[in-house]
Amino acid sequence: MLSNSVYIPNELFFAEVQAQIRQGKKVKIRVRGNSMLPFIRNNDEALLIPPTPEKIRKGTPVVAQTDELGIVLHRIHRIDGNRITLLGDGNINQFEHTSPERVIAVVSHYYRGKQTLRTDSLGMRIVGRLWMAAHPWRRKVLTLAWKVKRTFATLWMT
Repeated sequence: MLSNSVYIPNELFFAEVQAQIRQGKKVKIRVRGNSMLPFIRNNDEALLIPPTPEKIRKGTPVVAQTDELGIVLHRIHRIDGNRITLLGDGNINQFEHTSPERVIAVVSHYYRGKQTLRTDSLGMRIVGRLWMAAHPWRRKVLTLAWKVKRTFATLWMT
């Protein structure tokens, strides 16, 4: 643990995030966990903006209070009236449910080192939609990608 780090419960942290978002401010958070692999990784940063009806659409990554897991940062998988189904990019069967009123924020950018990625860019929207369509095969695609990456890393090192 870093000596200058402060850890607070998610509920308290996201209550403050939500308060800032409701004031129209943008909030940058550090992502914890791997449920959004391969796009958003543990320790990436995400820039959160206020949710608006036009931004709450299929394929958009959001931070929301869910029925199943509490607060998550996952992608909107489906919208059926007032019911939103979320799914982490790295998940295959763990769906969460929420409603538009319980969406705390929309992820507009994420940062990995010096790299900045806009979630609403045409390229990211296309890749996100393709990844969503590949839902049943995600695990196999990820496993293959990691094996190829590991193989090339091993070949490069030798």
